[in-house]
Amino acid sequence: MNILHKLARRRRAWLVLVVGLLVSACVPIRLEAKWPSVSLIGPEKNIMVAYHDRLVLVDRRDGTPVKLRNADGEVRLDEQGNPRVWEFVTTDGGQPSQFYSAPVLTENNQLLVATNHNKLFRIDLPTARPASTAGTDLPGAVLADPVLAGSRLLVGLAESDLVALEGQSFSTEAWRIETQRGVWSDPLLLDDVLYFGTIDHHLIAVNASTGAELWRLNLEGAVVGQPAFRDGHLYVGSLARKLFDISLDGRILAEYNTEDWVWASPALVDGVLYAADLSGTVYALSVNSGGFRELWRAKPAGDSIAGRPLVWNEYVIVGSRDRNVYWLNRNNGTTFFFRTVADEVLSDLVLIEPDEIVDIPEAYVIVSTVAHGELLVAFTAQNGERVWTYRR
Repeated sequence: MNILHKLARRRRAWLVLVVGLLVSACVPIRLEAKWPSVSLIGPEKNIMVAYHDRLVLVDRRDGTPVKLRNADGEVRLDEQGNPRVWEFVTTDGGQPSQFYSAPVLTENNQLLVATNHNKLFRIDLPTARPASTAGTDLPGAVLADPVLAGSRLLVGLAESDLVALEGQSFSTEAWRIETQRGVWSDPLLLDDVLYFGTIDHHLIAVNASTGAELWRLNLEGAVVGQPAFRDGHLYVGSLARKLFDISLDGRILAEYNTEDWVWASPALVDGVLYAADLSGTVYALSVNSGGFRELWRAKPAGDSIAGRPLVWNEYVIVGSRDRNVYWLNRNNGTTFFFRTVADEVLSDLVLIEPDEIVDIPEAYVIVSTVAHGELLVAFTAQNGERVWTYRR
């Protein structure tokens, strides 16, 4: 119960989700403790937002919902003559299905979408039509992003275990790795080996083809973020207030103590690991010579940083629960400037690259908040000018 009391004091509503599954894997997920999953999908690299009961595809140029088109490229209209937009909403037994993870895009242009109501939907990307309105039953709720490995879908379950599903509708279980608590960490697939973290404090390596467990390493606290990889090393944080350097054969090579829980994945750029924690502190650590060498640490935010740092040009960009997005100096961690948004920033930031063909003149940073009035905000990456806002 010490963990429960601590969470109640320090994490507020967005970590009610953590309380349920850290203390008891049997506690239902609180639907209101939710933030959007934001990813880029398809050859057009438009923005897929998975939030609460729906998926919406948003045009990266201007923040409007993507319009559906017929085979001739003409915009499809509804009965009232309004454009049809890319949106998928479903219910299960009269209750809205809740989307917590990003869809997986297959080679035949289908999206595989898992829900926390134990369902998997296959959706045609060009038309937004599901293969089945009922979906396929999953063996559990899903928070982490699934991974497609050949013909199998590898799915971490919110309460316990990771499973490999196969068959046309992914309804057959090929293998399972048992865990005592849930898998919230997005798995990392490298050379047919899957690496993933667990709420019961472990990082696990599995042969993705056979399901054979290669090793299981205790990291002293829950592992929620996806590991970063470079030159035979895995870098990952845990709720033990630590960052770890781990070999591919499962040995801890180095540790680094942080101020608070490391929730998000670190970013690894040019031999420097950038990480953030729930105290609002950001870290830059050199990993070029083995182990960790601190280059700088800074505390720009007045509250938690739950998303992965975004490294772009001279900036390290982070969003916080204090409703601000900070542009830090990549060399020393000082704050260049910040921008305020409508509500807490809990999701990873997304970078939109310049594209002259579709009239995106410069790089954008996509920020997601928990406010329906500012579900997505696009800022210019260079100077933080607000470009567009997507409202639900």
